[in-house]
Amino acid sequence: MRWQPRARTAIRTRIAQGPPGRGAPTGQTGLLPATPGMCVVTGESLQDLDLRGTLLREHPDLGAPALRMVHCDLSGADLRGLDLPGWQFHDCNLDEAKLNGASLDSAVFKGGSARSATFLDCDLAGARFEMVDASDARFGNSLMSEAEFHGCRLMGTRFEGARGLGMLLQDCNLYAANLNGCALGNAALTGLRLTEASLRGADLRGSDLTGSVLLNADLFGARLKDADLRGADLGPVDLDRLRAMSGAIISHVQAERILVELANVVVTD
Repeated sequence: MRWQPRARTAIRTRIAQGPPGRGAPTGQTGLLPATPGMCVVTGESLQDLDLRGTLLREHPDLGAPALRMVHCDLSGADLRGLDLPGWQFHDCNLDEAKLNGASLDSAVFKGGSARSATFLDCDLAGARFEMVDASDARFGNSLMSEAEFHGCRLMGTRFEGARGLGMLLQDCNLYAANLNGCALGNAALTGLRLTEASLRGADLRGSDLTGSVLLNADLFGARLKDADLRGADLGPVDLDRLRAMSGAIISHVQAERILVELANVVVTD
């Protein structure tokens, strides 16, 4: 694949060979025919490109200005160390893509998937993920200040060691995810499925977990002072789990259920 600096908004690039029966994209916004196997991008949008396994990191000129990628296949692509602030990925396939060390601040990922993708040591400050399947992805040691995840599938995803304040998760499936040590304080962490997730040492102080499921979640060492757990599904609570929830806010109904579970008493008016 060949990238050249563009004048204003034009980029010349070689289209990767698609699967059998699929040629270079034609008749799409921003793409004009050029020499065989080439196209000219006249806008700031790349659409329906097959870039599977491409070594994009070898083309540092790709980083400016920010582009919008739509329905592009970047599975297994190598984007390590690229400077891609503000880029947008709409309904793209980033499965197993390598983005380690990339600068993706204020980037937008909407729809599509990033299963088993690696975002290690990335700058994801202000990035936004909407309805993305990023199961088993790795975000370790990345800067996540003000990063947001909405309606995402994050099963088995690993965030341990993520840095920065203001990370937000809402209506996401975090089954068996690793959030050890994450800074999630004073956030609206609503509608999360945290079943069997690990939150060891996570900072949840002052956060609202209304509608979240914490069944069998590991809360050892988590900071829960003033965390609002009313309306959350806490699952079975033993003495160790009760100690881990020290300082959290729960409802009378939850307190009654915990007392019944721990002491096997009958609570009446």
